[in-house]
Amino acid sequence: MIVLLCLSFQIKVEKKDIQFVIEPRFDKEDLVLNKAKYITLKKDTISITTLKFYISNVVLEYENGTEYKEPKSVHLIDIEELNTLQFQLKKTPDLKIKKIQFNIGIDSLTTVSGNLYGDLDPSLGMYWAWNTGYTNMKLEGKSNSCQTLKKDFQFHIGGYLPNQNALQEVSFSVPDNATTLHLKMDLSKWLNEISLNETNSIMIPGAKAIAMSELYKNMFKITQ
Repeated sequence: MIVLLCLSFQIKVEKKDIQFVIEPRFDKEDLVLNKAKYITLKKDTISITTLKFYISNVVLEYENGTEYKEPKSVHLIDIEELNTLQFQLKKTPDLKIKKIQFNIGIDSLTTVSGNLYGDLDPSLGMYWAWNTGYTNMKLEGKSNSCQTLKKDFQFHIGGYLPNQNALQEVSFSVPDNATTLHLKMDLSKWLNEISLNETNSIMIPGAKAIAMSELYKNMFKITQ
C-alpha cells in the first residue's frame, strides 16, 4: 500500500508598521487654528477655533484579495493636538496595498458597546448621551457672515440611530510601495459648499446632520 502524505506549507508573510499622517489644509494653505483667516468660494471670511473628528474601522485591502483590519480601531483627531495627527497601523502584512477604507465617525456597534475608554472617553468632549452617541465631526469657528450674536458657527455632527446615522465610510487607492499613508484633509472642500449666513449651526442628529456629513467626507484624500 502506498500512502501519500499531503503536506501543507504556510508561507510566512513579513509584518511591518505603517505610519498614517493627517495633513490639515485649507486649499493651498496649512490649516492653523485661531490665527489665520481663510476665504471660501462663497466669500465667507472665516477663522477656525476647533476641529475634531474620529477615524475608525481602518481596513487595508491587498492586491492578493486579503485584508488587514486594525484592532480596536478608533482614533480621535484633534487639529489642536499635534500628536493626534499621526498614528501607526501595527504589524500589517508586508504586501502590496490596493486600497484603504475607514469611517469618519463612530459606528453603532462601538457606540453601544459600553467602551468609554481611551479616545472614546466622554471627558474628551465628543460624547453626547446614550441616545445620541458620539459627535463624529466637530467644527467651530467665527465669520462675519454669520447672523449670530458672536459671529460664530458650530457644527457638531453625529447620530447613530435609524434615520439619524451620520457615519461616513470613505475608501481610496493607495500609491505603490507606500510605507506612510498621507491623508490630506482640505477643509475648503467642505466649507466652499456652505453659505454661513444661511447655515451656521447644527447641534443635533437628524436629516441636516446627515446632509452635512455627506459634504465633509469629500475633504479627505490619500496623497503621496
